[in-house]
Amino acid sequence: MEEYLESISSYLPIRFVDLEANEFVEYLSEAYRENFEKGKYQFAFTAFHMLNMIFIYKTKWFLREQGNQSIIESLNNQTDKVFSSLFDLSQISEKTSLEKLLRSLRFHINDITICKNHVQVRNNCSHASGRIYYETEEKIEYFIKEEIEFVKKIHGKLKHELTKFLQIFIEENWDKSFISGDFKNLFEENYFSIKDLEVISEVDLDLFKEKSNNEKNIKQKIIYLLFVFEIQDQIKSDENLFLKKLPILMIDLPEKIEIEKDGNIEEMYISEMIEEKLMPVIGKFSDEDIEKSEKILKLV
Repeated sequence: MEEYLESISSYLPIRFVDLEANEFVEYLSEAYRENFEKGKYQFAFTAFHMLNMIFIYKTKWFLREQGNQSIIESLNNQTDKVFSSLFDLSQISEKTSLEKLLRSLRFHINDITICKNHVQVRNNCSHASGRIYYETEEKIEYFIKEEIEFVKKIHGKLKHELTKFLQIFIEENWDKSFISGDFKNLFEENYFSIKDLEVISEVDLDLFKEKSNNEKNIKQKIIYLLFVFEIQDQIKSDENLFLKKLPILMIDLPEKIEIEKDGNIEEMYISEMIEEKLMPVIGKFSDEDIEKSEKILKLV
């Protein structure tokens, strides 16, 4: 059953800023494992369902931050509640929370009913009803698989919003300097999961096809490449995603460009920009990938 835990974990935030929240997720994961090992399947499902709800809250929070009006309106209607983090969304009834999210993503009414039934299954497991409803592994495994299936379906509808996030990030930060810690903070603050970062790494923006012939375009591509480098480190990709994306920088790239500095227009050689921004990253690669990078950049 470990594969189900690995699956749901890949859709949850890689880590939280709040250490207690990280401990909470680990606590639920351990509760799932231990109860399955001891045949306490109802308690195992209860822990798994709570992990599933963290994904639901994370998704709603992200959509709210991206301006999803349906989610924003549903939360604004909760006038007696304050939402300062995704865990604050647990104040809302789980069935209501699921329905609002799935409706905003235009799921079929039958799908919504199935998802809301998972809450009832959880209630059967955790309420003091005097009965053990799910005594066998097979019974509880069915509902776990069903929850994972919906997690995948829900996440599959987020590509547009994740693409929008990347576009806004590049547009607003192209003229800023970013280091590794800045990106890690960005991932934490936005509750990004491994699956989120995988989607972002595969996004193909129109920007990537444009000529690299001005300061903004070049710096936008550079910050994207640095973003991708941090993604591949987080998701432990076997493929060098940075190297795969590096050619986007070379489209009609001139030897030098004009840049504005302290109110003055100056000329800057592209080699200087590459040396400052990209070579520290490239230097962390294997000798083979360093050589490939240098050939793409025409440094050898």
